[in-house]
Amino acid sequence: MRLAVIGGGAIGSTHAQAIAETEGFTLAGIADPFDGGAALAARFGTAHHRDHKALLDAERPDGVIIATPNETHVPIALDCLAAGVPAIVEKPVGNTVAEAEALLAAQAESGLAVLVGHHRRHHPVLQKAKEIVDAGTLGRLVCVSASACLMKPDDYFAPEWRRTPGIGGTFLINLIHEIDLLRYLCGEIVSLSAHSSSATRGLAVEDTGAITFEFADGALASFVVSDTAAGPWSWDLTAGDSPRFAVHDVDSHRFVGTEASVTLPGLEVWRHDGPRDWTVPMKPVRESAPFESPYARQIRHFRAVVEEGAPTHVGAIEGARNLAVMDAVWRSIETGRRADVAPVGA
Repeated sequence: MRLAVIGGGAIGSTHAQAIAETEGFTLAGIADPFDGGAALAARFGTAHHRDHKALLDAERPDGVIIATPNETHVPIALDCLAAGVPAIVEKPVGNTVAEAEALLAAQAESGLAVLVGHHRRHHPVLQKAKEIVDAGTLGRLVCVSASACLMKPDDYFAPEWRRTPGIGGTFLINLIHEIDLLRYLCGEIVSLSAHSSSATRGLAVEDTGAITFEFADGALASFVVSDTAAGPWSWDLTAGDSPRFAVHDVDSHRFVGTEASVTLPGLEVWRHDGPRDWTVPMKPVRESAPFESPYARQIRHFRAVVEEGAPTHVGAIEGARNLAVMDAVWRSIETGRRADVAPVGA
């Protein structure tokens, strides 16, 4: 399958490498208006175009991965669908639910595949955790405690979009992944309370946030996210998703039920060694999930969807529902009150 990458930044580079290293795939070209995109194309020995439409016309790829600034995701995806090319759109699928719904309408009209780059759903650890939860091992889910604490260097924010409200900030860049992870394992989020701060970096966008989520079955989750915190307690720095990051042997997520608990990404399942009683010791059993790049698994899934009609694992509708949760986050911050999550595609 010939895949092209639109966007030659850090995540575009990760996708290009996955395509180059995965059997059965060819990197058909890279579109990026900057010299860094040209250098990336030269590194992989593929064609470079300054404009994504030029790439679509010249290279005619079997599919594309859109890894550009957030506000361009939907416009570029619409151009790809108009050209008859299916796409993986990096997260968030758009900036607003309305944008995502416009993409959903265009996808329905085109009949082409649109996947969203919530690549964690393809991680073996997360798929194993899904099996554990769905098997009822935890009993009834009661609560979740999780964090995404990491330190991004100042030059990460050199691109203007990363410090522009409504486009950048740690919520749309990082929290959106966590929302998808929580929905995947715990079900739909129905309400939340959120707080944010920009006190550390002093930018126009938030650098830290704390959110309490309520799920449809009554379970609760507490989540802290920060891109200016010197700690390893985040999925990015523990799960081995990307070769860009060191892997730290700690857990960032804990899912607690009435019968047992499980940590991620360590997959330690904790149970009482006897009756369920706080005076009875608990013992962990570590489950296994042999690592395989979620980016490689994602493009193989994309090929199965495009060429074989396989069911979409995480499509544009999931991206839209994640944005509906983000919309509730913004409303909660603005009002200082709990906000309900509006249903999408119900």
